[in-house]
Amino acid sequence: MSTAPDVALEARDIGLKFGTFVALEGVTVTFRRGGITGIVGPNGAGKSTLFNVLGGQLRADTGAVLLHGQDVSRSASHIRARHGLTRTFQISRELGALTVLENLLLAFPRQPGEGVLAALRGGASVRQAEDEAISRARALLERVGLWRLADSPANALSGGQKKLLELCRALMLEPRIVLLDEPAAGVNPVLVGELGDFIRTLCDEGLSFGIVEHNMDLIAALCDPIHVLAEGRLLTSGTFAEISSNARVTEAYLGGVA
Repeated sequence: MSTAPDVALEARDIGLKFGTFVALEGVTVTFRRGGITGIVGPNGAGKSTLFNVLGGQLRADTGAVLLHGQDVSRSASHIRARHGLTRTFQISRELGALTVLENLLLAFPRQPGEGVLAALRGGASVRQAEDEAISRARALLERVGLWRLADSPANALSGGQKKLLELCRALMLEPRIVLLDEPAAGVNPVLVGELGDFIRTLCDEGLSFGIVEHNMDLIAALCDPIHVLAEGRLLTSGTFAEISSNARVTEAYLGGVA
């Protein structure tokens, strides 16, 4: 299988059932390389289920997932992460008893100190990896204004700060594409604006994003294209202006997307 060179990630004809319930049916969507792609739709449309298929948390019954042109449909989530795909979740999954910094250090990949023999022997390679991990974590936390809280327990953060921490944890893996599942949920408007600015900056630096979100202001500000799901199917795709004026989208939302 292959995909267009400007496509970072593709869900091709994805179908998934839970018993007799059809969660996804024939869904084909693409995520542009170096862009921010939105996935929207009413509750129960299948948005998070699609992200779970893309991320490897669920395996589709039919169809394929292509990551930078490579079929990863049967690859576990950690394998997809090695190939540059990572994600966040609707509910932040921080390890609350650990500090903010420790949460990020745990995400640093391929640490030689994780091996028993290497940890016992210590050595320059272990210390170098630890220094690199701390340096990367500090740089990310400084960018989102959380470095001052580096030694605080993660469960002491506000909801918005936890969202920023989860995004930073995903970025510790140095991904090429990040899937964000409702990053603005439970976040105050000021932090939503800061989060949007950070995502746009990362995109300008070459990172690709997919965003599931109910906050239409954030979707309008960041995303092009936008794919609309309804009842597990792709309803339409287009710019925000195009989908917001689409009668089928208005009907699916029972009153509009705004």
